[in-house]
Order: sequence, then C-alpha cells, then structure tokens
Amino acid sequence: MARRSNAIPLFRSAFSSPNDEFNLAANRKPVVFDILAPDYETSLLPDGMALVLHVNPQSMQLNYEKVIERTQTKGGYVEQHWGDGVQTIDFNMATGGFLRLYSGLSNITGGPGAYGAGGTRRETIAYDKYLDMLSMFHNNGSIYDTAGRIVFQGIIKVTFDGGIYLGWFKTFSVSEDATQPHQFILTATFEVSDEIQRFRSPMSLNAMGPTGAQGQASSIDRLGISTLRNQGVG
Repeated sequence: MARRSNAIPLFRSAFSSPNDEFNLAANRKPVVFDILAPDYETSLLPDGMALVLHVNPQSMQLNYEKVIERTQTKGGYVEQHWGDGVQTIDFNMATGGFLRLYSGLSNITGGPGAYGAGGTRRETIAYDKYLDMLSMFHNNGSIYDTAGRIVFQGIIKVTFDGGIYLGWFKTFSVSEDATQPHQFILTATFEVSDEIQRFRSPMSLNAMGPTGAQGQASSIDRLGISTLRNQGVG
C-alpha cells in the first residue's frame, strides 16, 4: 500500500515552526531561540530554522535592576547611580508528555522494547525537544571546529511577542518528580546583553516620553513602528 505523502502526524508539537508567531489562525505565539554570529545579526542556523519548544514555558520572568553604590560617611550615606545592571530572564518550563504510539505515556528508561512496552521515553518528540534545549545551553552560542575548539563566539537570540533578547544562558536545571513521571521540569536563567522592543504608536517620538539613560529610540517609520534598544552595563 502506498504511503500518503500528506498524512498528518499522530503526535505533533504545539508549534510547527517559528513562523507560528505570524499565524493569526493559530492564536498562539511561540518562544523562539536562534543563534547569531558575532555580528549579532546573521543567523547561524539554516534558513527558516530556529528552535521552538515542544510547549511554551510556563513562565518568563524579566528581571531588571539598577546599579547603585552606597557609601556610609560621617554625614550620612552617599549614593552613586551607575544605570542599569545585568538583566536576566528566568524560565520555568516543562517538557511535553513522553508519549509513544501504542504504549501511550512512557517513563521507561531501559533499552528498546523494554518490558514489552514498545520503546522508551527517549524515543519521543518531547525528549528530542528537551535534548535540543540542553544542547543550546551547553554550546551557549559557541561554534566549534571538528577538533572541538571554539572557532568564534556567537550569541543566543530569544524572541517572543515582538520582544528580542540577546545573551547567553547562565544556569539550566532538570528535575524529575515521582508525581509527574512522564515529563521533566526545567528551569533556566538567561543573561541579557541587549534588549530590543518594537512597538506601534500613532504618536510622535517627542510624545513618547523619556526612554531612560541606557535606552535609545529610533524615529517612527510610516507604519508607526518604533524600536527601543536597551543595553545593560553588566
């Protein structure tokens, strides 16, 4: 029997590609991870390729802080303000369910066909997506030659709902819970080197108010789209 070329996979990720962000019918926006060259513009991944998770993170917490130095003197405290500190993003994530055809949810870690279950959790889409994320943390924007030496250092680009964050992962942890045996719980901290926010406004640039000591806003183009770029001092 000939196999149908347009067959729909039985198990699919929540997102089919990074372009899901522009699919209004899907009504969902993925968190997209990309790797940029040292020019911070050119993607090092094949055209149209970027990493999207099996499911979106449960939460993304953006942390901002000011660098303030306080010195105690006889007359009181003297404060020196140094602008913005290092910005971080805390990710709380989970893999999708380790779901296999015929055997359903799997938490088996043995070899293929272990216990007659038809395979292990390592042979699922959710586990593949987890390995992709783990590899991105380990490489952290570095490009290696065949001998394992770093050729040049790139940067990781995180995009979500119009916001762009460039930086590197600082921590990444994986935990298993007996009450949730069919998935991993993931947490990560991402240090932001550069933040770019694009937004639409019918107002002139002068009416937008101050952008902060570290921020610079470009002129608004004919579509009313403005770019605000923030760079931390860390």
